Amino acid sequence: MRSCYLLDPGSPSLPRLLDRAAATGLDTVVTKLDAVTPALADRARRRGLRVYGSFACFRGPKGPPAVDQDGRTWRPMEWYTGVRPNDPGWNARLADRLAAVLRAAPVDGLLLDFLRWPLHWEQELRPGARPRSASYDPDTLRQFTARTGLRPPGPGAAAARWIAAHHAAAWEEFRTAAVTAAARLLTGAARAARPGLPVGAFLVPAADEAGRRAAVGQDARRLAGFLDLLLPMTYHAILHRGPDWPARAVLATESAVPLVPVVQTTSDAAAVLGRDADWGPPVGDAGFAALLDHTLAAGSGSICLFPGEGLGPVRWDVLAGRLARNRPPHRPLEGPLRAR
Repeated sequence: MRSCYLLDPGSPSLPRLLDRAAATGLDTVVTKLDAVTPALADRARRRGLRVYGSFACFRGPKGPPAVDQDGRTWRPMEWYTGVRPNDPGWNARLADRLAAVLRAAPVDGLLLDFLRWPLHWEQELRPGARPRSASYDPDTLRQFTARTGLRPPGPGAAAARWIAAHHAAAWEEFRTAAVTAAARLLTGAARAARPGLPVGAFLVPAADEAGRRAAVGQDARRLAGFLDLLLPMTYHAILHRGPDWPARAVLATESAVPLVPVVQTTSDAAAVLGRDADWGPPVGDAGFAALLDHTLAAGSGSICLFPGEGLGPVRWDVLAGRLARNRPPHRPLEGPLRAR
């Protein structure tokens, strides 16, 4: 997959952006699932582009609340309110909603987003930051006890300290199993609603699989057992890393299915969003070219540019040249789904 993620598919500049994407060598556009209209799908397909929809799984404001290691409930913060992925009733309703949307959505593929335990990872995984952990609410701790036989000394901060000191491995496995189960449920609902639809998921970037499991409960190896592709969100500037870092993160991801690294096109959030946001230090033209060189090699030619609206004329030209020089990407989703 060679793709870009569109934050505003309703923009008047959409036809021009689709033209440029197709001419540059991209084959797919991605945007929010509920924003994919028949008109958008038709415009993209007439240019030879597939359309994938992203579905926010465990992002608020509604949903079962989470409690962090300091005993605080996750409150709305900027654009993100994390909810926990281990409430059976909520997850069943989420699966029903996903299936209902997919029956009408004219998409060629689905990407599960926010498929994890709460974490504002864009800031909390920066060097020197202290990532939070969740959730130490009574219901989650009851589930943990039922699964492991371990009984924390009350909810909140006391439970967090006890688990960290004595049962960190069991806690990590419990959280990873919850995310994997939720992913399997949602994937099954999607394929029942749209048989043959490719389904993938966005991954929080990490130095290795142990770090990803500990941070958010995602295990790429387990998810690859029933998904068709995985997309590590390797936003180097947001995470205060160099342009070679996304390639290292991709190479550290253990997956039996294709990996599509998602890379950052710009740090000028105001130009894209119309408001300020902390997207890290500037991404210069030279840094963007180096980013492509490293990442295309690591991803076997596959890539997703985020956001597509951050690609100005110079960067579109740079991208076109790099795509032309790299070997074709994985294209396993055009034929039958792999055997399960």
